[in-house]
Amino acid sequence: MKTLKILLTLYLFTLLISCEPIRYTTKLEPFNIEPPKESPQVKKLNYNAIILIDEEQILRNTEHDYDFGIIHTIEFPVGNILKQILPLYFNQMFLETRYEKNLPLLFPPKTLIITAEGDNIYFKEKRSYPIAFNLEARTKFFIYDNDLLPISTPLLGNGSGRIEKPGLFSYLSEKDYSNTAYQALLKSVNDAIEKIHKAIQNPNAQISEAKKIINNDPTSVFAYKVIANLSLKINDIPEALAASQMIEKLSPNDKDAYVLLHKCYLASKRYKEALIHLEKAISLAPQNRNLILKLNEFYIERGKYNKAIESLERYLEKNPDDNYMPFYLAKLYYKMGKYNEARRIAEKSGESLSSSGIGVTIVKIEDQYPKIKQILPNSPSQKAGLQVNYEITEIDGKSTLPLKLMDIIEMLRGKEGSDVKLKIKKPESEEAFAVTLTRQKFYKDSYAASYLGLLALVYLEEKEKSKAKEYIEEAERFFPTDTLISYAKARYYLQEKEFKKALSIASSLEDNDLAMVINTIAYAKLGKADESVKFFKKIAQSKNFFITEKVRDELLSSLSSYAEGIEKKAYEYEKTGHHALALKEYANLLEISNPQKAQWIRSRVAKIISQNPSLADIKDEARKHFLHAEVLFSNNKLEEAMEELEKASKLQPFNPQIYFNKAIIYEKMSDYANAIENMEIYLQLNPLDPKAQTIKDQIYKWRFILEKET
Repeated sequence: MKTLKILLTLYLFTLLISCEPIRYTTKLEPFNIEPPKESPQVKKLNYNAIILIDEEQILRNTEHDYDFGIIHTIEFPVGNILKQILPLYFNQMFLETRYEKNLPLLFPPKTLIITAEGDNIYFKEKRSYPIAFNLEARTKFFIYDNDLLPISTPLLGNGSGRIEKPGLFSYLSEKDYSNTAYQALLKSVNDAIEKIHKAIQNPNAQISEAKKIINNDPTSVFAYKVIANLSLKINDIPEALAASQMIEKLSPNDKDAYVLLHKCYLASKRYKEALIHLEKAISLAPQNRNLILKLNEFYIERGKYNKAIESLERYLEKNPDDNYMPFYLAKLYYKMGKYNEARRIAEKSGESLSSSGIGVTIVKIEDQYPKIKQILPNSPSQKAGLQVNYEITEIDGKSTLPLKLMDIIEMLRGKEGSDVKLKIKKPESEEAFAVTLTRQKFYKDSYAASYLGLLALVYLEEKEKSKAKEYIEEAERFFPTDTLISYAKARYYLQEKEFKKALSIASSLEDNDLAMVINTIAYAKLGKADESVKFFKKIAQSKNFFITEKVRDELLSSLSSYAEGIEKKAYEYEKTGHHALALKEYANLLEISNPQKAQWIRSRVAKIISQNPSLADIKDEARKHFLHAEVLFSNNKLEEAMEELEKASKLQPFNPQIYFNKAIIYEKMSDYANAIENMEIYLQLNPLDPKAQTIKDQIYKWRFILEKET
């Protein structure tokens, strides 16, 4: 070996004295890194994250060493290295983290999208004794929110690595280059992590950074997007609107400009303008799912279900192969109580996501046998003992060597319950062994759980418990932890009067609205009214899509005995002249009543107040909030004024003036639906107001404006 190195050195020396430099390229292969012995300490954030990383990214750098007459290019597998480094940090930083090459079609709320890439790499090689290799790396990150709008300027991390070898005949291997690159990239990510954390936690600082970019480049559309989006998040609507208008001016065909304008006008309660700009964004990106869902949400929040259905159906007519958007249409029909339509759509879409096979994912390189890349749990392949990297050499007697990947996949699929005969070869083995597997049903995408869960709920609403149970059991085979499936199962147990089992499932759903539904009903049925009411109050104003009017009626019905007790107590107080105590009980009853019952309560209270006006006086803490609202209203801080009045109404729910003021603020915010609701409450509590007819006329006008909106 020493002789070989000496000869190589003499050869290189001979070449060095010639005029032409030596040019060569070192292509470093992807490799598995050895994680650090101690995990880095990272602060936790209350977000999920999807990290977009191209595992195949290569960065090249060339060094010209004129002293030695060498031009050396090294290709670094930066994507491969980063894919292994990032989980060390991001898995600790976020609640749940996924790593993807491309953006998923759909992702859960409160999810950040972070793009990560190697931005630059530079090396310097010292070839004289002692030899050394120095490398500097820079990584770059962008952070986006659920709307794929930026919430940070580019975030850069810098790091360096070095290796030195003494000894006359020492040399640098590819492993040395790779380890040094890993060392530098690890340091660069570590350098960036604190910047990422601060960017997410401190929007004002990022707005300042974006403004610095604009000072240097007034045409930076990206910087304006950061300012507009983050200003919206901190409720600085004028700043957001100004930045959004600049984006529209600089880049009139950029859909993000109109999405941001839509959000600005929505925050300002200018619904007509909000809709116009959202439709403009959709016209620029008609295939964009997120925009269609925004339009759908816009209509639903205003009770325009038919328009929401029209927008979804229009999209699906142009995109019939979309397996995801039909769920939004199906659950909209479910919310409207149109169960036949919901079932038809869910069954068709769920079926399109299913197939029958042996439960493997395979890869195929030309002129090689296909290899098993992944094996699904509880699949025929797993039960037969097949493992990753086993080769499938034959399918039903036909060699797979000349076949294309899609042909092999089709041969592995087939009718559920049918057999397929395979020949399998283990790595490092020349002999193949035979195995016969029975195909079973699988779902190609976890999104199928949504359809199965919805179907179970539909059948439960139709009181077809056995059919609902079939869908629940099938879903649990493939998606045992899915929230909607768990909710459907808990609803099934409620119908079966197995309330403790329902409560057990609710505890696994954590503290979400669907768990509160189960808890409210189950505790009420078990006679624990106080517990039931506690959970009901948490979801009384919930906008969860699966808490339909029918579910709300069921919740209130479960509390009917408790409500009757309160009403009886209030009536007794009223009859015996203890009016203050009667109002207190009526206030408790109001919290667990439907709109019709609430109107009856207020009419009852109005009679008491007409005889004892001082009972409706705003006192103590409620008065403080009421006066705060007046000050805020006079300064045009409408949202904050409304928050104060909400607090006042909770403390004093039967004061008419609070609702009158709320109606006026809602009118100023162009929220006519809430203006009408609150003004009607005012009239229920103060029906003898001399200006009652004038107020009713104003309500008629608001209704007319509302009908003309969208």
